[in-house]
Amino acid sequence: MILHGFEEVDHTADIALRVWGEDFYSLLKQAARGMYALMGAVKHRNSEIEQQFFVPQGSLETKLVDFLSEILYLCEDKGYLFDTFDLVDRSDGLIVKVKGSPVKSIDRTIKAVTFHNLEVKETSKGFTTLITFDV
Repeated sequence: MILHGFEEVDHTADIALRVWGEDFYSLLKQAARGMYALMGAVKHRNSEIEQQFFVPQGSLETKLVDFLSEILYLCEDKGYLFDTFDLVDRSDGLIVKVKGSPVKSIDRTIKAVTFHNLEVKETSKGFTTLITFDV
């Protein structure tokens, strides 16, 4: 069985992504990779970019939306696409260190990561969720 991954799910007006991972941090990483896949984002291979940001403590759903919203901002507004994610959990939130490259192209723009029907579930096999994106 595959312990982590993502797949696009049919949605009436927006786009949705089912994500699963063996733990919450794996879920976050797969959600970012899945969001990039929905966007059709392609990166340049010529240079490496490193960034760091902070996600404040909150519910799992809030941390997921905050994490993806920051990744989305860095992709669409700054032109950065990341493939390496290092997450450090602290009592006040997550420190996220990312590495990647400049964006070469994006096929689809995502306006926002939403809380619409968002619920992060813990199962005996790990974590799973369905994320809806406003396009």
